[in-house]
Amino acid sequence: MRNFIKEIKEGVLVYDGSKGTMLHKYGMQGGECPELWNVTHRDEVRKIYEAYKEAGADVIQTNTFQGSRMKLEEYSLGDRVYELNFEGTKLAKEVMGDKGFVAASIGPLGKLFEPSGELTFNAAHEAFKEQVKAVVEGGADIVNFETFTDLSEMRAALLAARDVTDIPVICSIAFESNGKTLMGTDPYIAALVLKSLGADMIGTNCSFGPLHLLEIVKKMHEVGGIYICAKPNAGLPQLVDGKAVYNEPVDKFAALAPEFVKYGVRLLGGCCGTTPEYIKAVRSGMENCEVPRVKSRSLQAITSGVKLLNIEASKGLNLGRLDAEKDQELVDELSKGNMEFIVDKAMDLSCERYDAIYVNIDKVGGNDMLLADVVNAAQGYIREPFIIETKDSRALSNVLRLYRGKAGVVVDGYEHNIMEELLEAAKRFGSTVISRDMI
Repeated sequence: MRNFIKEIKEGVLVYDGSKGTMLHKYGMQGGECPELWNVTHRDEVRKIYEAYKEAGADVIQTNTFQGSRMKLEEYSLGDRVYELNFEGTKLAKEVMGDKGFVAASIGPLGKLFEPSGELTFNAAHEAFKEQVKAVVEGGADIVNFETFTDLSEMRAALLAARDVTDIPVICSIAFESNGKTLMGTDPYIAALVLKSLGADMIGTNCSFGPLHLLEIVKKMHEVGGIYICAKPNAGLPQLVDGKAVYNEPVDKFAALAPEFVKYGVRLLGGCCGTTPEYIKAVRSGMENCEVPRVKSRSLQAITSGVKLLNIEASKGLNLGRLDAEKDQELVDELSKGNMEFIVDKAMDLSCERYDAIYVNIDKVGGNDMLLADVVNAAQGYIREPFIIETKDSRALSNVLRLYRGKAGVVVDGYEHNIMEELLEAAKRFGSTVISRDMI
Protein backbone atom coordinates (compact mmCIF):
# COMPACT_ATOMS: atom_id res chain seq x y z
CA MET A 1 0.00 0.00 0.00
CA ARG A 2 1.31 3.45 -0.90
CA ASN A 3 2.26 5.80 1.94
CA PHE A 4 1.82 9.54 1.32
CA ILE A 5 4.27 10.76 3.97
CA LYS A 6 6.95 8.31 2.86
CA GLU A 7 6.54 9.34 -0.78
CA ILE A 8 6.79 13.11 -0.18
CA LYS A 9 9.91 12.53 1.89
CA GLU A 10 11.51 10.65 -0.99
CA GLY A 11 10.26 12.57 -4.03
CA VAL A 12 7.68 14.85 -5.61
CA LEU A 13 4.03 14.00 -6.28
CA VAL A 14 1.69 15.62 -8.79
CA TYR A 15 -1.57 17.13 -7.56
CA ASP A 16 -4.63 17.64 -9.75
CA GLY A 17 -6.16 20.93 -10.93
CA SER A 18 -9.31 22.96 -10.58
CA LYS A 19 -12.67 21.32 -9.92
CA GLY A 20 -14.67 24.49 -10.45
CA THR A 21 -13.25 25.09 -13.93
CA MET A 22 -14.09 21.54 -14.96
CA LEU A 23 -17.57 21.57 -13.39
CA HIS A 24 -18.45 24.66 -15.43
CA LYS A 25 -17.18 22.91 -18.56
CA TYR A 26 -19.59 20.09 -17.80
CA GLY A 27 -22.49 22.51 -17.45
CA MET A 28 -22.67 23.71 -13.87
CA GLN A 29 -24.23 27.17 -13.74
CA GLY A 30 -23.37 30.10 -11.51
CA GLY A 31 -25.22 29.92 -8.21
CA GLU A 32 -25.36 26.12 -8.15
CA CYS A 33 -23.87 24.21 -5.25
CA PRO A 34 -20.83 22.26 -6.55
CA GLU A 35 -21.07 19.67 -3.78
CA LEU A 36 -24.65 18.80 -4.72
CA TRP A 37 -23.28 17.47 -8.00
CA ASN A 38 -21.71 14.62 -6.00
CA VAL A 39 -25.17 13.05 -5.89
CA THR A 40 -27.10 14.70 -8.74
CA HIS A 41 -24.37 14.53 -11.44
CA ARG A 42 -22.22 11.63 -10.29
CA ASP A 43 -21.14 10.69 -13.81
CA GLU A 44 -19.83 14.18 -14.55
CA VAL A 45 -17.92 14.36 -11.26
CA ARG A 46 -16.51 10.90 -11.89
CA LYS A 47 -15.31 11.98 -15.34
CA ILE A 48 -13.49 14.96 -13.82
CA TYR A 49 -11.74 12.72 -11.30
CA GLU A 50 -10.83 10.25 -14.05
CA ALA A 51 -9.49 13.00 -16.32
CA TYR A 52 -7.04 14.16 -13.67
CA LYS A 53 -5.97 10.62 -12.87
CA GLU A 54 -5.31 9.96 -16.54
CA ALA A 55 -3.36 13.22 -16.79
CA GLY A 56 -0.88 11.82 -14.29
CA ALA A 57 -2.05 13.14 -10.93
CA ASP A 58 -0.78 11.12 -7.97
CA VAL A 59 -3.28 12.92 -5.72
CA ILE A 60 -6.81 13.93 -6.70
CA GLN A 61 -8.98 16.23 -4.65
CA THR A 62 -12.58 15.70 -3.68
CA ASN A 63 -15.36 18.01 -4.82
CA THR A 64 -16.03 19.12 -1.24
CA PHE A 65 -14.40 22.56 -0.93
CA GLN A 66 -17.62 24.28 0.21
CA GLY A 67 -18.88 21.25 2.12
CA SER A 68 -19.05 22.70 5.62
CA ARG A 69 -22.43 23.19 7.24
CA MET A 70 -21.97 26.97 7.21
CA LYS A 71 -21.33 27.07 3.47
CA LEU A 72 -23.97 24.50 2.55
CA GLU A 73 -26.58 26.46 4.52
CA GLU A 74 -26.15 29.21 1.92
CA TYR A 75 -27.78 26.74 -0.50
CA SER A 76 -30.31 25.49 2.09
CA LEU A 77 -28.37 22.20 2.21
CA GLY A 78 -27.06 22.35 5.76
CA ASP A 79 -28.75 19.08 6.69
CA ARG A 80 -26.83 17.20 3.97
CA VAL A 81 -23.26 17.81 5.17
CA TYR A 82 -22.43 14.16 5.77
CA GLU A 83 -24.07 12.87 2.60
CA LEU A 84 -22.47 15.32 0.16
CA ASN A 85 -18.98 15.04 1.65
CA PHE A 86 -19.13 11.29 2.05
CA GLU A 87 -20.37 10.69 -1.49
CA GLY A 88 -17.88 13.09 -3.08
CA THR A 89 -15.01 11.38 -1.29
CA LYS A 90 -16.25 7.86 -1.90
CA LEU A 91 -16.52 8.57 -5.62
CA ALA A 92 -12.95 9.90 -5.76
CA LYS A 93 -11.72 6.82 -3.93
CA GLU A 94 -13.51 4.54 -6.38
CA VAL A 95 -11.73 6.31 -9.25
CA MET A 96 -8.27 6.45 -7.67
CA GLY A 97 -8.24 3.02 -6.08
CA ASP A 98 -4.74 2.05 -4.97
CA LYS A 99 -3.08 3.96 -7.83
CA GLY A 100 -2.66 7.13 -5.78
CA PHE A 101 -4.18 9.23 -3.03
CA VAL A 102 -7.44 11.07 -2.40
CA ALA A 103 -7.19 14.43 -0.64
CA ALA A 104 -10.36 15.85 0.87
CA SER A 105 -10.64 19.51 -0.11
CA ILE A 106 -11.97 21.66 2.76
CA GLY A 107 -12.19 25.42 2.40
CA PRO A 108 -12.76 28.24 4.88
CA LEU A 109 -16.16 28.86 6.40
CA GLY A 110 -16.70 32.22 4.75
CA LYS A 111 -17.07 34.12 8.02
CA LEU A 112 -14.65 36.37 9.90
CA PHE A 113 -13.24 35.31 13.25
CA GLU A 114 -13.72 37.38 16.37
CA PRO A 115 -13.07 40.28 16.89
CA SER A 116 -13.31 41.21 13.20
CA GLY A 117 -16.47 39.13 12.86
CA GLU A 118 -18.74 36.87 14.87
CA LEU A 119 -17.22 33.43 14.19
CA THR A 120 -15.97 31.79 17.40
CA PHE A 121 -13.27 29.18 17.71
CA ASN A 122 -15.71 26.60 19.08
CA ALA A 123 -18.22 27.11 16.26
CA ALA A 124 -15.49 26.78 13.62
CA HIS A 125 -13.96 23.77 15.37
CA GLU A 126 -17.30 21.93 15.40
CA ALA A 127 -18.03 22.77 11.75
CA PHE A 128 -14.67 21.42 10.63
CA LYS A 129 -14.99 18.29 12.80
CA GLU A 130 -18.32 17.50 11.17
CA GLN A 131 -16.92 17.79 7.66
CA VAL A 132 -13.67 15.97 8.41
CA LYS A 133 -15.58 13.03 9.88
CA ALA A 134 -17.60 12.68 6.67
CA VAL A 135 -14.64 12.76 4.29
CA VAL A 136 -12.59 10.39 6.42
CA GLU A 137 -15.42 7.87 6.51
CA GLY A 138 -15.77 8.36 2.76
CA GLY A 139 -12.22 7.09 2.33
CA ALA A 140 -9.95 10.17 2.20
CA ASP A 141 -6.22 9.49 2.51
CA ILE A 142 -5.39 13.13 3.23
CA VAL A 143 -7.23 16.19 4.53
CA ASN A 144 -6.37 19.38 2.64
CA PHE A 145 -7.48 22.65 4.22
CA GLU A 146 -6.96 25.18 1.45
CA THR A 147 -7.43 28.84 0.46
CA PHE A 148 -7.49 29.97 4.11
CA THR A 149 -6.67 33.60 4.86
CA ASP A 150 -6.79 33.62 8.66
CA LEU A 151 -4.39 31.57 10.80
CA SER A 152 -6.95 31.54 13.62
CA GLU A 153 -9.38 29.69 11.38
CA MET A 154 -6.65 27.35 10.12
CA ARG A 155 -5.68 26.56 13.70
CA ALA A 156 -9.31 25.61 14.46
CA ALA A 157 -9.43 23.46 11.33
CA LEU A 158 -6.19 21.62 12.03
CA LEU A 159 -7.09 20.92 15.65
CA ALA A 160 -10.51 19.68 14.53
CA ALA A 161 -8.88 17.27 12.10
CA ARG A 162 -6.54 15.98 14.81
CA ASP A 163 -9.56 15.32 17.04
CA VAL A 164 -11.12 13.15 14.33
CA THR A 165 -8.30 11.37 12.50
CA ASP A 166 -4.60 10.67 12.28
CA ILE A 167 -4.34 10.79 8.47
CA PRO A 168 -1.98 13.44 6.99
CA VAL A 169 -3.16 17.05 6.97
CA ILE A 170 -2.15 19.73 4.45
CA CYS A 171 -2.65 23.37 5.50
CA SER A 172 -2.66 25.72 2.50
CA ILE A 173 -2.85 29.51 2.70
CA ALA A 174 -3.98 32.07 0.11
CA PHE A 175 -2.18 35.42 -0.06
CA GLU A 176 -3.11 38.85 -1.34
CA SER A 177 -1.21 40.92 -3.93
CA ASN A 178 0.82 42.52 -1.11
CA GLY A 179 2.27 39.13 -0.24
CA LYS A 180 0.28 38.78 3.01
CA THR A 181 -2.96 37.09 3.96
CA LEU A 182 -6.17 39.05 4.24
CA MET A 183 -5.50 39.24 7.99
CA GLY A 184 -1.93 40.53 7.47
CA THR A 185 0.23 37.41 7.96
CA ASP A 186 3.28 36.97 5.73
CA PRO A 187 4.31 33.58 4.25
CA TYR A 188 7.24 33.03 6.59
CA ILE A 189 5.16 33.53 9.73
CA ALA A 190 2.32 31.41 8.34
CA ALA A 191 4.68 28.52 7.61
CA LEU A 192 6.38 28.82 10.99
CA VAL A 193 3.08 28.76 12.88
CA LEU A 194 1.70 25.83 10.88
CA LYS A 195 4.93 23.89 11.33
CA SER A 196 4.76 24.40 15.08
CA LEU A 197 1.12 23.25 15.06
CA GLY A 198 2.19 19.97 13.47
CA ALA A 199 0.80 20.21 9.93
CA ASP A 200 2.17 17.34 7.83
CA MET A 201 2.50 19.59 4.78
CA ILE A 202 2.25 23.36 4.45
CA GLY A 203 1.00 24.93 1.26
CA THR A 204 -0.10 27.93 -0.71
CA ASN A 205 -2.73 28.03 -3.42
CA CYS A 206 -4.87 30.31 -5.54
CA SER A 207 -4.37 34.10 -5.85
CA PHE A 208 -1.54 34.07 -8.39
CA GLY A 209 -0.01 32.35 -11.40
CA PRO A 210 3.10 30.19 -10.94
CA LEU A 211 5.67 32.98 -11.19
CA HIS A 212 4.09 34.99 -8.37
CA LEU A 213 3.29 31.95 -6.23
CA LEU A 214 6.91 30.83 -6.48
CA GLU A 215 7.93 33.93 -4.52
CA ILE A 216 5.50 32.93 -1.75
CA VAL A 217 6.98 29.43 -1.71
CA LYS A 218 10.52 30.80 -1.41
CA LYS A 219 9.56 32.68 1.76
CA MET A 220 7.87 29.62 3.25
CA HIS A 221 10.93 27.55 2.42
CA GLU A 222 13.11 29.79 4.64
CA VAL A 223 11.48 28.23 7.72
CA GLY A 224 13.20 24.93 6.93
CA GLY A 225 12.17 21.40 7.76
CA ILE A 226 8.83 21.54 5.96
CA TYR A 227 7.28 19.83 2.93
CA ILE A 228 5.41 22.31 0.76
CA CYS A 229 2.34 21.98 -1.44
CA ALA A 230 1.82 24.55 -4.23
CA LYS A 231 -1.22 25.04 -6.46
CA PRO A 232 -0.93 28.17 -8.63
CA ASN A 233 -3.76 29.53 -10.71
CA ALA A 234 -3.50 29.43 -14.50
CA GLY A 235 -2.26 33.02 -14.40
CA LEU A 236 -4.06 36.11 -13.16
CA PRO A 237 -7.76 36.21 -14.08
CA GLN A 238 -9.20 38.69 -16.55
CA LEU A 239 -12.89 39.55 -16.70
CA VAL A 240 -14.40 38.70 -20.09
CA ASP A 241 -18.18 39.18 -20.41
CA GLY A 242 -18.40 39.18 -16.63
CA LYS A 243 -16.51 35.87 -16.22
CA ALA A 244 -13.00 35.20 -14.94
CA VAL A 245 -10.76 33.92 -17.73
CA TYR A 246 -7.30 32.45 -17.10
CA ASN A 247 -4.83 32.68 -19.97
CA GLU A 248 -1.51 31.33 -18.66
CA PRO A 249 -0.07 29.12 -21.46
CA VAL A 250 0.20 25.49 -20.46
CA ASP A 251 3.88 25.22 -21.36
CA LYS A 252 4.77 28.37 -19.42
CA PHE A 253 2.80 27.13 -16.41
CA ALA A 254 4.67 23.83 -16.35
CA ALA A 255 8.11 25.27 -17.09
CA LEU A 256 8.50 26.48 -13.50
CA ALA A 257 7.91 23.03 -11.98
CA PRO A 258 11.64 22.39 -11.31
CA GLU A 259 11.92 25.78 -9.59
CA PHE A 260 9.11 24.90 -7.19
CA VAL A 261 10.82 21.61 -6.36
CA LYS A 262 14.09 23.45 -5.68
CA TYR A 263 12.35 25.34 -2.87
CA GLY A 264 10.84 22.42 -0.98
CA VAL A 265 7.67 21.69 -2.96
CA ARG A 266 6.83 17.99 -2.80
CA LEU A 267 3.24 18.22 -4.09
CA LEU A 268 2.59 20.41 -7.13
CA GLY A 269 -0.66 20.94 -9.01
CA GLY A 270 -3.01 23.69 -10.08
CA CYS A 271 -5.83 25.83 -8.75
CA CYS A 272 -8.30 28.15 -10.53
CA GLY A 273 -8.32 27.90 -14.29
CA THR A 274 -6.19 24.76 -14.53
CA THR A 275 -7.38 21.63 -16.32
CA PRO A 276 -6.04 18.11 -16.95
CA GLU A 277 -3.96 19.57 -19.78
CA TYR A 278 -2.03 21.67 -17.26
CA ILE A 279 -1.51 18.70 -14.94
CA LYS A 280 -0.23 16.53 -17.77
CA ALA A 281 2.30 19.26 -18.58
CA VAL A 282 3.37 19.51 -14.93
CA ARG A 283 3.93 15.77 -14.88
CA SER A 284 6.18 16.05 -17.94
CA GLY A 285 7.95 19.10 -16.52
CA MET A 286 8.98 17.20 -13.41
CA GLU A 287 10.51 14.24 -15.19
CA ASN A 288 14.17 13.86 -14.26
CA CYS A 289 13.79 16.77 -11.82
CA GLU A 290 16.40 16.73 -9.06
CA VAL A 291 14.78 16.61 -5.61
CA PRO A 292 16.87 18.29 -2.88
CA ARG A 293 16.79 17.04 0.69
CA VAL A 294 14.56 19.01 3.04
CA LYS A 295 16.77 20.47 5.75
CA SER A 296 15.47 20.73 9.27
CA ARG A 297 15.74 23.82 11.45
CA SER A 298 14.94 24.44 15.11
CA LEU A 299 11.50 25.65 16.08
CA GLN A 300 12.81 27.08 19.37
CA ALA A 301 11.87 30.63 18.40
CA ILE A 302 9.27 33.34 18.46
CA THR A 303 8.69 35.77 15.64
CA SER A 304 8.65 39.52 15.20
CA GLY A 305 7.62 40.61 11.72
CA VAL A 306 9.91 38.57 9.48
CA LYS A 307 12.60 38.44 12.17
CA LEU A 308 13.37 35.16 13.94
CA LEU A 309 14.37 35.60 17.56
CA ASN A 310 16.59 32.81 18.85
CA ILE A 311 15.46 32.13 22.39
CA GLU A 312 18.93 31.15 23.61
CA ALA A 313 20.25 34.52 22.46
CA SER A 314 17.29 36.62 23.47
CA LYS A 315 18.09 37.64 27.06
CA GLY A 316 17.41 41.31 27.43
CA LEU A 317 14.41 41.31 25.08
CA ASN A 318 12.94 44.75 24.63
CA LEU A 319 9.38 44.07 25.78
CA GLY A 320 6.25 46.15 25.60
CA ARG A 321 3.92 45.27 28.45
CA LEU A 322 0.30 44.75 29.37
CA ASP A 323 1.33 43.74 32.86
CA ALA A 324 -1.10 43.93 35.76
CA GLU A 325 1.73 43.28 38.22
CA LYS A 326 3.31 46.62 37.31
CA ASP A 327 0.36 48.71 36.12
CA GLN A 328 -2.35 49.51 38.68
CA GLU A 329 -4.27 51.58 36.15
CA LEU A 330 -4.53 48.47 33.96
CA VAL A 331 -5.95 46.53 36.91
CA ASP A 332 -8.47 49.25 37.70
CA GLU A 333 -9.72 49.65 34.13
CA LEU A 334 -10.00 45.90 33.47
CA SER A 335 -11.85 45.48 36.77
CA LYS A 336 -14.40 47.92 35.35
CA GLY A 337 -14.55 45.99 32.06
CA ASN A 338 -13.03 48.87 30.09
CA MET A 339 -11.63 47.20 26.94
CA GLU A 340 -11.25 50.58 25.24
CA PHE A 341 -8.36 51.12 27.62
CA ILE A 342 -6.67 48.03 26.13
CA VAL A 343 -7.19 49.36 22.62
CA ASP A 344 -5.60 52.66 23.60
CA LYS A 345 -2.66 50.88 25.24
CA ALA A 346 -2.23 48.65 22.19
CA MET A 347 -2.15 51.66 19.88
CA ASP A 348 0.51 53.26 22.07
CA LEU A 349 2.59 50.06 22.09
CA SER A 350 2.30 49.78 18.31
CA CYS A 351 4.11 53.11 17.93
CA GLU A 352 7.25 51.76 19.64
CA ARG A 353 9.80 49.18 18.45
CA TYR A 354 9.56 46.15 20.70
CA ASP A 355 10.77 42.58 20.23
CA ALA A 356 7.56 41.21 21.78
CA ILE A 357 4.59 42.20 23.95
CA TYR A 358 4.38 40.60 27.42
CA VAL A 359 0.84 40.05 28.76
CA ASN A 360 0.02 39.07 32.33
CA ILE A 361 -3.33 40.01 33.88
CA ASP A 362 -3.69 37.26 36.52
CA LYS A 363 -3.79 39.93 39.25
CA VAL A 364 -7.11 41.19 37.87
CA GLY A 365 -8.90 37.88 38.38
CA GLY A 366 -12.24 37.57 36.61
CA ASN A 367 -13.39 34.79 34.30
CA ASP A 368 -11.14 32.59 32.17
CA MET A 369 -12.04 34.55 29.00
CA LEU A 370 -10.64 37.88 30.21
CA LEU A 371 -7.09 37.14 29.01
CA ALA A 372 -8.44 36.13 25.60
CA ASP A 373 -10.50 39.32 25.45
CA VAL A 374 -7.44 41.43 26.22
CA VAL A 375 -5.22 39.77 23.61
CA ASN A 376 -8.05 39.82 21.07
CA ALA A 377 -8.53 43.53 21.57
CA ALA A 378 -4.81 44.23 21.29
CA GLN A 379 -3.67 41.95 18.47
CA GLY A 380 -5.38 43.96 15.75
CA TYR A 381 -3.03 46.88 16.47
CA ILE A 382 0.26 45.13 17.30
CA ARG A 383 2.59 43.36 14.85
CA GLU A 384 5.01 41.97 17.43
CA PRO A 385 4.48 38.50 18.93
CA PHE A 386 2.85 38.14 22.31
CA ILE A 387 4.47 36.44 25.30
CA ILE A 388 1.68 35.20 27.57
CA GLU A 389 1.92 34.44 31.27
CA THR A 390 -0.90 32.97 33.33
CA LYS A 391 -1.22 30.13 35.81
CA ASP A 392 -4.72 29.32 34.50
CA SER A 393 -4.43 26.67 31.77
CA ARG A 394 -8.04 27.24 30.67
CA ALA A 395 -7.39 30.95 30.22
CA LEU A 396 -4.23 30.08 28.28
CA SER A 397 -6.10 27.70 25.98
CA ASN A 398 -8.78 30.30 25.36
CA VAL A 399 -6.28 32.94 24.28
CA LEU A 400 -4.18 30.59 22.14
CA ARG A 401 -7.30 29.53 20.21
CA LEU A 402 -7.80 33.13 19.12
CA TYR A 403 -4.23 34.38 18.71
CA ARG A 404 -3.30 34.71 15.04
CA GLY A 405 0.46 34.31 15.34
CA LYS A 406 2.99 32.20 17.17
CA ALA A 407 2.86 33.06 20.86
CA GLY A 408 5.45 32.56 23.53
CA VAL A 409 4.18 31.06 26.80
CA VAL A 410 5.84 31.32 30.23
CA VAL A 411 5.32 28.06 32.11
CA ASP A 412 8.03 27.83 34.80
CA GLY A 413 7.89 29.06 38.37
CA TYR A 414 4.64 27.29 39.23
CA GLU A 415 3.75 24.06 41.01
CA HIS A 416 4.41 20.92 39.00
CA ASN A 417 0.78 20.14 38.17
CA ILE A 418 0.17 23.72 36.96
CA MET A 419 3.31 23.62 34.82
CA GLU A 420 2.19 20.34 33.26
CA GLU A 421 -1.21 21.80 32.34
CA LEU A 422 0.38 24.93 30.85
CA LEU A 423 2.84 22.85 28.85
CA GLU A 424 0.02 20.73 27.47
CA ALA A 425 -1.89 23.83 26.33
CA ALA A 426 1.23 25.34 24.74
CA LYS A 427 1.94 22.09 22.90
CA ARG A 428 -1.63 21.72 21.65
CA PHE A 429 -1.69 25.18 20.10
CA GLY A 430 1.84 25.20 18.73
CA SER A 431 3.23 27.86 21.05
CA THR A 432 6.85 28.41 22.05
CA VAL A 433 7.77 27.81 25.69
CA ILE A 434 9.63 30.77 27.19
CA SER A 435 11.66 30.56 30.37
CA ARG A 436 10.95 33.24 32.95
CA ASP A 437 14.57 34.42 32.97
CA MET A 438 14.15 35.48 29.33
CA ILE A 439 11.69 38.22 30.29
